[in-house]
Amino acid sequence: MMTLPWRNSDRMLRIAILFFWVLSLTAWGQGVCRAETEHQNSRVRQVSSYQKMESAVQERDRLKSKGIEAYFKEVEIPGKGTWYRVFAEEKRPQNRMSPPAKEKKRPQKAVKPAHSASSATAGGTVVPITDQRAGESARVAKGAGSGMKQAIFSSRLLPSENGRKPETPAGSKGGDAPASIPAGQSPVCSEYEAAKTEFDAHRYQQAAGMLNALLSSQKSDAALYESSLRLLADCLYFLGEKESGKYGSQTIESYRNILCHYPDPRSGNDVANFRLADILERTGSYEEAYEAYSNVLSKYPDSPYGQEALFRMGKILYQTKRYTHAIDKLKKYLSLSPDGSYAFQASFLLGYCLRQTNQRPEGDAWYRNALNKWSSFDGLTTDILHDLGLYRFSQGDYTGSANLFLLCFNLQPDGDLRKNALYNLGRSHYFGGRFSTALKVFSLLLESYPNTLEANEGILFMANIGVMDPKAEFNACMAGRDYFKNPIETYDWMRTKYPGGYREEWLLYQKGYALCKSGRFKESLELYCRLLDAFPHGRLHQESRAYLVLNATHLIEEARAGGDFLAVADLYYRVRNKVPLSAESTAMFFRIGDSLWKTGLKADAVALLDRLKQKNNQAMETSVSDLIMLESDRSQGEMTDEKWKALLAELARNGGDAADAARRNLADYFYGKGRYDRVIPLYEELIKAKGRADFLPISRNYAHALRHQGLCSSAVSRYREILDACREDPQKCDQGFVADVCAGMGDCYYETGDYQNGLAMYSQAFPGIRHRESSMWALFRMGQSYHKLNDGAMAGKSFAQLKEQSGDAFWPKVVDYWVADQAWSRSNRDYLEKN
Repeated sequence: MMTLPWRNSDRMLRIAILFFWVLSLTAWGQGVCRAETEHQNSRVRQVSSYQKMESAVQERDRLKSKGIEAYFKEVEIPGKGTWYRVFAEEKRPQNRMSPPAKEKKRPQKAVKPAHSASSATAGGTVVPITDQRAGESARVAKGAGSGMKQAIFSSRLLPSENGRKPETPAGSKGGDAPASIPAGQSPVCSEYEAAKTEFDAHRYQQAAGMLNALLSSQKSDAALYESSLRLLADCLYFLGEKESGKYGSQTIESYRNILCHYPDPRSGNDVANFRLADILERTGSYEEAYEAYSNVLSKYPDSPYGQEALFRMGKILYQTKRYTHAIDKLKKYLSLSPDGSYAFQASFLLGYCLRQTNQRPEGDAWYRNALNKWSSFDGLTTDILHDLGLYRFSQGDYTGSANLFLLCFNLQPDGDLRKNALYNLGRSHYFGGRFSTALKVFSLLLESYPNTLEANEGILFMANIGVMDPKAEFNACMAGRDYFKNPIETYDWMRTKYPGGYREEWLLYQKGYALCKSGRFKESLELYCRLLDAFPHGRLHQESRAYLVLNATHLIEEARAGGDFLAVADLYYRVRNKVPLSAESTAMFFRIGDSLWKTGLKADAVALLDRLKQKNNQAMETSVSDLIMLESDRSQGEMTDEKWKALLAELARNGGDAADAARRNLADYFYGKGRYDRVIPLYEELIKAKGRADFLPISRNYAHALRHQGLCSSAVSRYREILDACREDPQKCDQGFVADVCAGMGDCYYETGDYQNGLAMYSQAFPGIRHRESSMWALFRMGQSYHKLNDGAMAGKSFAQLKEQSGDAFWPKVVDYWVADQAWSRSNRDYLEKN
């Protein structure tokens, strides 16, 4: 086969075909590249989600009407049902940081600000974002403008495209001088004004989106750019206030960028510094916050934020426990603004800081003034509330301290402060006399914080309440009931846990007090003797000695009432080296001297009386001791009226502790003799001093003397005053004392024919009466009262109880005689009335 050669015309045809083929390939490739570029410059994102299809359709159509490609999809979400998600396709705007390829070799020019630029706007301050994320910012702005929910802004935006500060406009004084706007003007830009309108309406998220878009565009001159940054920062700041915990890091970085690129001093930077400090303080960055507040004060002395910055600096120093420096700042703030917005907090903070630096009197004064000025505690921290409670507690305001400790306990989630607040709440109720409430609080303390020092202290308080008010309400299901019911055993148990030292001394002291309150005076006296021997220089030495005198006085009076002067002498030899002669013990030693004389120990009696005379060193004491203590033996028979008048005149001329003790002993002397007419004026003089330690016993004897003289109305009034005093301070009145008062009051009611009230008093007195004869007398009076009220059954029951408990033939005979006498009187009433 032959191969035909190519002709010229055929060659040209082939070349033309090849040319068109290459051209077609090139055009196709360019189309593909354009399509890829367009695809890369667009994205699809979900803009909303609805449970109703109609809502999704409306949203899609709304977007399409704005030229945005949109559609929706139906999705099934487990547990939530069917939802309709709306998607929109967006074109990515070309980044102004990426100029065309042919211009890449040209140097970038810095943006020059206009002459009429302002560094501050009427709306406050703003925030930066990054130029590299300008496309994202534009999309955020677009979504915010349409009301869509957006993830908020990128982290920062430098002040110029190339990372440098904008150039200083011609004619300005340098880089540090603020670019200013004529007064009353602001940057002119419709986008900025729209964002400002949203900001003023508190729609900060929408305003922030618009500002991001504006900052990402090429419209901003330097002044508009700065104002937009400041306003954007403010948007983030107020968004963080509305949604606590959000936007904190973005806000901090935004204000830092502003202060970095527009350094101090510059108009508007006082606001930027203050708000930066505020957000740093809220996030716990106290050192940086303090520095920013300091910038406000030092660089902008006329700023309206200055006084608050000063207060905030003091508060940060308090929070970081630099109390001495805090005191200086807080005092300065209060001197400049005594009635300012933060004067309330500053006053209490200052009081707290002063007390923490051992300047307690001055701190107490600030607390006192603040409490007089304000009644609310809103905004105070729990440590200040607790310290304020301690202050009120120290002032004896137990109700006020209880309220503060309760508030602190409820506000403090956990920790030592909550435990201390609960413990001090119990103490406040205890010292306020609210024993049932105190028991509940200490029970909760035992359950919540077992085996702590506070819990152990609570146990002792519960035991004390068991001594002072054994009838206090205490639910059997509550923790610690045994400590309350068995106080003396509790003290012994606690001593095994805390042997030796002050703790054991305190436990012995409390046990002695418990024994004294329960009327076990002999045991209490023995315990206090042991305590004084074991702790001769202890902290409670004086208090223990006082209770030793109190117990000895009770035992002496009881022994002397029974004529057992030998028991008094024995007691004297046990306590004489433990109790020095003093104003408090003088009366006791006078009684002891009399008892020693009557037991035949006259040498000891004279020696004791000589010591008393030397101690008091008053001539009047000699005559008093001669006339009173030894009257029954040195004089023959009763004291004559002449002696009596001479003694009263001597007492009237002399005063002081010796005269007071003489009156008391003389009154007791005549009281024992039954000379109530002479007792009454002496007791009336003694009870004028209500602050004296023996006021209640003297007042009781005075009431008894009035009753024996037939002055029952006055006696009842006095008895009531004594019972009221015992209710106010139960520690001053033991059960036997109260029973004696109630029995005396019952006698008065019986004598005046008020049998119903008399029965009430006898019933109250009977369980606490210690002396057998007094107890029998009360039962007899109860039977008589029931008989007078024609209640034969109860009268018979009382008389039967009396006969059973008397143990001898005396009281049964008295009962039988009285009942027979009443029966005879009733049957012969007519005869008796006629004659």
